Amino acid sequence: MKKFFLFTLVAIALTSMVTPHKDKTANKLLKDVSKKYKDYKTLKSDFSVLSEAADPKSPKKTEKGSLQTKGNSFRLSFAGQEIFCNGKFIWTYTKETNECTKDKYNPNTSNGLNPAKIFTVWEKGFLYADEGTYKKGTVEVAKIKLTPTDKKKPYFLMNLEVDKNAKTVMSLKVSFKAGNKQTYTITSQTPNATIADSVFEFNAASYPGVELVDLTK
Repeated sequence: MKKFFLFTLVAIALTSMVTPHKDKTANKLLKDVSKKYKDYKTLKSDFSVLSEAADPKSPKKTEKGSLQTKGNSFRLSFAGQEIFCNGKFIWTYTKETNECTKDKYNPNTSNGLNPAKIFTVWEKGFLYADEGTYKKGTVEVAKIKLTPTDKKKPYFLMNLEVDKNAKTVMSLKVSFKAGNKQTYTITSQTPNATIADSVFEFNAASYPGVELVDLTK
């Protein structure tokens, strides 16, 4: 279950290659948002994930995570797991078992996608529409509805919220066909921070007793 939560963040970026119809108002804002994130050399962000089961009587669950990116390299920590990727290899560490799996990085697979794509997920495979704005304190929040063009996706709707003036992503709510929902809320964003390349490589010395499974050989 933990792997499902962890990789949902990545999997939502797996959209079809069909060019979607573009709502003009939403299109302009999303282009500005995409450009802003693509101009960042690095990005550090913290987020929370609110999970809601299909059964309304089931308790809601909130978990926190963090993401660091630098070009094709990234490091994602969430739900007791850490993923390290230096653009060549990808390591998945599971705290519960103290085990780490190393594999070759393939950007064309679901496990190879950079989770930072959540900040530009709408670029391919979505219809989108402007849903208006509202005030959250002093922030003007733009609401945008995203609908996947590939009807085989496990989700049928995403609700994106963007800081209209700062041109940054605030939250993304994913509604699944099974009836459950997940809301990703970005709690902090630090662009262009200095991040050493070593951050994106698994260091066994920092995890005493870890079992390393090398699938690259």
